[in-house]
Amino acid sequence: MTYDSTRTALSGDAGELFFSKLGGGITRFETSYQRRSQGFEANDLGFLLQADQQSWSTWFGLQSLRPTALYQIAYWNFNWWQYWTAAGTPVERAANTNAHVQLNNRWWVHGGVTTGQLGTTFCDRNCSRGGPAVRNDPYLSAWGEVDGDARPALVPYMWLNYFRGDGGRSERFNGNTQITLRVASQFKASLTLSATHNVNDIQPHGTIKDSTGTHYTFAHLNQKTVSLTGRVDYTLSTVLTLQLYAQPFVSKGTYSNVRELADPNAAAFDNRYKPYAATPGGFNDKEFNSTVVLRWEYRPGSTLFVVWTQGRADYTQIEGPRSLAGNFRDMFDLHPNNTFLVKASYWINW
Repeated sequence: MTYDSTRTALSGDAGELFFSKLGGGITRFETSYQRRSQGFEANDLGFLLQADQQSWSTWFGLQSLRPTALYQIAYWNFNWWQYWTAAGTPVERAANTNAHVQLNNRWWVHGGVTTGQLGTTFCDRNCSRGGPAVRNDPYLSAWGEVDGDARPALVPYMWLNYFRGDGGRSERFNGNTQITLRVASQFKASLTLSATHNVNDIQPHGTIKDSTGTHYTFAHLNQKTVSLTGRVDYTLSTVLTLQLYAQPFVSKGTYSNVRELADPNAAAFDNRYKPYAATPGGFNDKEFNSTVVLRWEYRPGSTLFVVWTQGRADYTQIEGPRSLAGNFRDMFDLHPNNTFLVKASYWINW
């Protein structure tokens, strides 16, 4: 589909065909094909994530609902999906399997593995940020999760994920651990620690135009991100509630080895890029956001909200020598931006 700067509206078509088994026995499955043309646009009716796409996906699952000596409930599924542009360019082929088991102590254990970009596929959306489609390399991703028994006052949770792609040049590890406290039906609090180490060998680094043409540049990014999120929900009465939220957040990284696209269709990774002279740079983003909300339903259908928020933020274009712990301490020396809001609504019963 060619770009037409004079158009004021889009037109296209979409269709889907699927076949599934959703009940009876221990098996479940579904296979479906979907196509959206380049000009299909339905945002007046709802949210459209992407047009110019066709897909075929299939999943098959088994479930065991009878308790055994090892578990209460168990599920397993296998998934396969493929995506193309409407014109037929392959953009993804992937296979995935997952297992979910509730143990006899009422803890849940989950896990899964995905392998993607199988065969010859291309990134046609955001890799070159408006440039040509770039050939992909296969990736492998694995995840695991443990959920504690939800009945006690203290409930633990842990989630881990590992990604490896670009022939081992890119890796990402991220994890969350959370403790939820419920001392009474009207009080719930949680504290979540999240950490990510992201190494992306082909992070987009900007599009540069000069006398020699347009250069779609990429860089090696080494990034670390940590956040701590606290929440409190307290129901003081049937008409009065208090909610608190606070999150300090630090993300910092350094770019290196800047390259530009050479041959985006090359089968060999090193042949797709060539060196480009540019200053790599980096970043250090520190933020703290907190919110307190008091909600009072002073009469049926009529509500008063009293809200206080505080934000602290600092962004620099260099990672800096400070550790993550040092960056956390530094953010509380930043100037706070405080906002106080009052909102009232009144229900008029005619």
